[in-house]
Amino acid sequence: MAYSSLKRIGFLATQFDEYYQNLVFGGALEEASKYPVQLIFYEGSNTDTLTKAGELDDTAFNLASKTKLDGLVIMANTMGSSYSRNRIEGYLSSFSHIPSVSIGVEFFGMHTLVADTTGGMTQITAHLYEVHQRRRFLFVAGPEGHPESEQRKTEFLDTLRSLMPSANPTVVYADFLEERAYEMVQEVLRHSSTYDAVVCANDQMAFGAIRALEERSLHVPAQVSVTGFDDIPYSTLSVPALTTIHQPTKELGRRAIEYLADKLGLARAQSKASVSDLSSAFVIRQSCGCVSDSVDETLLEESALQIRLRNLFSLQISERSRSGVLRRIEAAMVRSFSLEDILSEFSQGLKRLHIHFAAVVMFDTQGKTIEWSDLIMLYREQTTRVLAPYGLKFPTNQLLPDGLPSQYRSYVCEPLQFGSEQIGYFICTPDATDLHVYATLRDILTTSIKGALVMNLEKDRELALEKEVLRRTSELSAINKQLKTEVKQRKLLEQELLEISNNIMTRIGQDIHDDLCQDLAGLGMLAATLESALQKTNHAHERQLAKSISESALKSAYTAKQIARDLYPSDLEENGIIVAVTQLVKARTNPVGIKVELEVQEDFYVNGKEKAFHLYRIIQEALSNALHHADASHILVGLYHDHDMVTVKVEDDGVGFELKKGKAGSGMGLKILTYRANLIGGKLRIQSSKEGTSVTCRIPQ
Repeated sequence: MAYSSLKRIGFLATQFDEYYQNLVFGGALEEASKYPVQLIFYEGSNTDTLTKAGELDDTAFNLASKTKLDGLVIMANTMGSSYSRNRIEGYLSSFSHIPSVSIGVEFFGMHTLVADTTGGMTQITAHLYEVHQRRRFLFVAGPEGHPESEQRKTEFLDTLRSLMPSANPTVVYADFLEERAYEMVQEVLRHSSTYDAVVCANDQMAFGAIRALEERSLHVPAQVSVTGFDDIPYSTLSVPALTTIHQPTKELGRRAIEYLADKLGLARAQSKASVSDLSSAFVIRQSCGCVSDSVDETLLEESALQIRLRNLFSLQISERSRSGVLRRIEAAMVRSFSLEDILSEFSQGLKRLHIHFAAVVMFDTQGKTIEWSDLIMLYREQTTRVLAPYGLKFPTNQLLPDGLPSQYRSYVCEPLQFGSEQIGYFICTPDATDLHVYATLRDILTTSIKGALVMNLEKDRELALEKEVLRRTSELSAINKQLKTEVKQRKLLEQELLEISNNIMTRIGQDIHDDLCQDLAGLGMLAATLESALQKTNHAHERQLAKSISESALKSAYTAKQIARDLYPSDLEENGIIVAVTQLVKARTNPVGIKVELEVQEDFYVNGKEKAFHLYRIIQEALSNALHHADASHILVGLYHDHDMVTVKVEDDGVGFELKKGKAGSGMGLKILTYRANLIGGKLRIQSSKEGTSVTCRIPQ
C-alpha cells in the first residue's frame, strides 16, 4: 500500500446501523464519489445506549482527533442523545484547524446544516385531532434536553393546547431507539390503556410503540393512532405503514460534503447550502388510521402492501443469511484461544460477508496515550496477513502503517473497547448490505480479542507463578535442609548434654560407691572397735559416743550407697531393667506410709541398653517427683508391652500440678524427661489433675 493522495474526511456519529444516521452518511457517500476524497465513518456510542461487548464511549472520537483529517462532518444532533453540548464542544476543539460541518445543532464558528422541520409536528397533531378525532395523547420524546426532541415536543404541546385548551397529554422520554421506546410505552400502558394516539419524536420509537400496543391487544390504527418522524426506509415496510414527517436526510449528507469540497478547493459547489433547501414534508400512510376511499385506490394499496411484504420477506431472508454467517464467525472465534487463530477465523467471515478490505489494530499500551498502534491483521480482496502477536508498529494518526489504500473511497472505523479498556479499532470498507454487520463484527472481535488477551495473561501469570514456586521451593528446600541440620545438631547437642550428665552422674556415683562408702564403712567399723574396747573400762560416756559414731557412719554409708545407685545404676547393666526398677522401688519405699507398688507385665523386656537406660531414668525422675511433690498415698510403677511397643508408667493419687496448654511440662525435670523420650524415639505423655498425676512413655521395641 502507498500513501493515499486523496483528501481524508471524517464522519462522526454514534451508530452506523441507526437508519437516520446511515441515510445521512449514504448521502455523503454519494456526493463524496464526485471528488478525490476518502470518507471515514467513526462510530461511537454512549455507555447508556450500548451494552454488548463493552461500553463504547469516546474511543472513536479520540481516534478521529488523532487521525490526519482534512475535513470533518459531525452529526451533532444524534450525538446529543448521548453527550452534553459541552462535551461535544470539547471534541470539536480538536478539529478547529480544519473545515467542519455540524448537522442538526449550531456551534459557534462552525458551518451548520439544519433540516427545516418546523410545522411537521403541527401537521401531525392537527391531522390526528381533526381527521381522526383523537383526544387522549401520549408523546414519546427523545432524551430530555435534546434540541431536536425538545423542539418537536414543544411544537406538539403548543398545537394540541391551541386545539384543545384542556389537554393534558402524557410525555415520556426515551433515547430515539426502538427498544427503549417499547419499554417506556409498556410501562405507561400498565397504568392506563385509554390513549387513542401515540405521537413519537422519530420513526424508530414509533416502531417500539406499535409493538407495545399490539402486545396489550390494542389495535393500530383502529384503536390507537401512531405516528413517527424522519421517514426512514422501514417506515414504508412496517405494518401498518407509518405516517411520519419526511426529512431530507440524504440531502444533509450531500450538502455537508459539497461544503467541504468547496472549502478544500476540490471543486466549486454549484449551489450553496441553506436552510430553505432542506425542507420537510408530511407523509400520510396507514398507522394514523387513513384508508383509501375508492376501489382503484384500494387496489393500489393492496399492490403496495404486496410490494412491502415482498420487501419484508427479502429483508428477512437477508437477515437470516447475515445471522447465519455471523453465528459461524462467532462460533469459530469462540473455539479459538490464540490471537492468531481468532484473526484467521475472522478473515474467513469477512470473505463470506463480501467485505473487500479490513484491518485490525491494537493500541500500543506501553505508553499512557494512544500515539502508537500495532497492525495485527490486514485483509484485502480475500488475502489475509496475520501479524499477531507482535504486530507492525506505526503512528496512530496514519490509521494504518501505509495509510488507507486509495482504491477504496469509504471506510467504517469501529472502536474495540471492553468496558473502560481501549483495545484498538477495526476498520473496513462498508460493502455489506446489512447495516448491523459492522457493530456485530466489532462486538465479536472485541470479546474474542479480550478473551485471548486474558488467556495470554493467565498463561504468563501461571508461568511467572511456576517460576516463583520453583524459586520459593528452592529457597524452602534450602531452609528446610538448614532446619533439618539445626534440628539434628540440637538433638546431638541434647544427647551430648545428657551423655555428659550421665557420665558425670556415673563418675560421681562410682566415686561415692568406691571411696566414700568404703571410707564411711571403715569409719563405722573403727568406731565399733573403739566401742568394744571401751566396754572393758569405766568410760561409759565415751563408749556411748563411740557407738553413736559407729551407727551414724554406717547409716551414712547406706545413704551414700543409695545415692550412688541413683547416680550409677549398676544393677541395670548387670541384671537388666526389671531388676534395676525393682531395686529402685524397694529403695524408695517410704516409712511414712506412701505405698509404692511395682507392676510388671509377663515377658516384659526392652531391646537395647540405651533404651533401657533412658527408660530407667524416666521412671527414676517421675518416681522422685511423685515421692517429694505429689503428697500421694499410693504410687504405681508399671512396665508393659503390646504390639511391639514398650510402655512404662509412673502414676500417683496425689494433688497433681498445673500443665501449660500444649506443653508436656514446664519444669526442667519434665523437659529432661521429654528429651530422653525423644532420644529413643518415644512419646512422653503427662496427665495431671486433682486426682493425681500420670507419666507415661511409649517407645517401639
